Amino acid sequence: MSATYRRTAATMSTEVGDDVVALQADRGFAYGMEQVTASVWKLLEQPRDLDALVGALTAEYEVDEDECRHEVGALLERMTAEGLVEQVQ
Repeated sequence: MSATYRRTAATMSTEVGDDVVALQADRGFAYGMEQVTASVWKLLEQPRDLDALVGALTAEYEVDEDECRHEVGALLERMTAEGLVEQVQ
C-alpha cells in the first residue's frame, strides 16, 4: 500500500488564477506553484496516495503514466522536505 499525502496544517495557500501561492509563516517561506505543481497542490486538498494523484493527472494532462509517477513521486519528496505536505500513513 502506498503512502497517503496531505497538506500540512502549517501551510496556508491561495489560488491566483490557475497558480497557487503557499506560505509557511512560521518558517518565513513563500512558494509559487504553476501548472502541474499547482494541480497536485489542489488535489491534496484531500489526502491522496500516489496512485490517485497519477490517475487524476494523467486524465488532465497528456503524459505517460510511468513518467508521471516518477515526476510526482519526486515532487512529493521535495514538498515533504520543505514541510508543505506530510505522509499520513
